[in-house]
Amino acid sequence: MDYAIPLPMFPLSTVVFPVTGVPLHVFEPKYKSLISDLSKGPPYFGVVLITRGSEVGGGDTRSDVGTIARISEKAQLGDGRWLVLAVGEKRIRIRTWLPDDPYPLALVEEITDEAWGPESTGWVRSIEKKLRYSLLLHGEISLSNSVSPNIVLSSDPVEALWQMCALSPVSVLDQQRLLIARDHHCRAVLLDKLLLEAISLLEARLT
Repeated sequence: MDYAIPLPMFPLSTVVFPVTGVPLHVFEPKYKSLISDLSKGPPYFGVVLITRGSEVGGGDTRSDVGTIARISEKAQLGDGRWLVLAVGEKRIRIRTWLPDDPYPLALVEEITDEAWGPESTGWVRSIEKKLRYSLLLHGEISLSNSVSPNIVLSSDPVEALWQMCALSPVSVLDQQRLLIARDHHCRAVLLDKLLLEAISLLEARLT
């Protein structure tokens, strides 16, 4: 897909990673219009993190690196709202924002990730152990809104790394750091560090 074209954008207060899904409850008029338009053509839109402000009402500050997402499922409710499941595909960089008319639009370019070397399998196994342990600790502290440590990861190391980024109990700003990391190796090093920090904090809270 040629990304050097205006792409509909959906700024959110969360980070969407490639190969991971995000459920959306679309109720604002401008975003209902966005989903209606995408129902008539290619179901792609961009997602970026709102770093300051609110996704409701405008006046927000948006990150310049995000993810292109594809609508995989959608259903329109009787009052015009949409329930949407979107799946992240590739990272994008915002070249320039266009007027929000009738909804946010931007000129974007795809960020191409280099292949991950033979060390990828070892990194995934090491990080996976820390992730499962951190999720176990997090579940002990927060019985609600927690992720089961019995997750099934992709056999592809790159996809598994993205999944672990999405599942890790780290802050949204740290998730954005993972998204914008230069390459998969840097991303793995950062995720490993963040998980060690999260485990230390979670263990301290349990004692």
